[in-house]
Amino acid sequence: MYAPSDRQTVSAVLLPTCKALAVALILGGLIGCSGPDADLAPVEGIVRLDGKPVASGMVTFTPAAGRSASGWIQSDGTFELGTYGDDDGALVGMHQIAVTNASKTASARPDFDNDRPQRKPPGSVIPPMYSSAEASGLTFDVKPGVDNHVELDLKTK
Repeated sequence: MYAPSDRQTVSAVLLPTCKALAVALILGGLIGCSGPDADLAPVEGIVRLDGKPVASGMVTFTPAAGRSASGWIQSDGTFELGTYGDDDGALVGMHQIAVTNASKTASARPDFDNDRPQRKPPGSVIPPMYSSAEASGLTFDVKPGVDNHVELDLKTK
């Protein structure tokens, strides 16, 4: 057993350590409460090709640093972006944009036959130049605290 002086010594050491640990846990929890979407803003828009809404595909916003956001194009040409979830928005700041012929129903099996010429999936209409964020020439500045609306007017030629 501990003598009273030993208890006082143990308490004098453990109590401040426990308090410091509790404060660290609370602060860590509060910082963690800002969540992954702290710098996100909602982004929605429409994709048109030669003036007509594109009925399928995917839009991807790529920032200079950080996680990209993407969203499926709906049958009316509209989309909403998500970074961590389906429609939680995109990181605030400038983005390069890619629009691809991706399909929700596309086969998950990759084609490993490199000799076979690549074919466009049935119904794909988006020109290949828009499939690269770097080469598409499309950009958008996502602003904080507002609903960001973007109209992507693509051209076949």
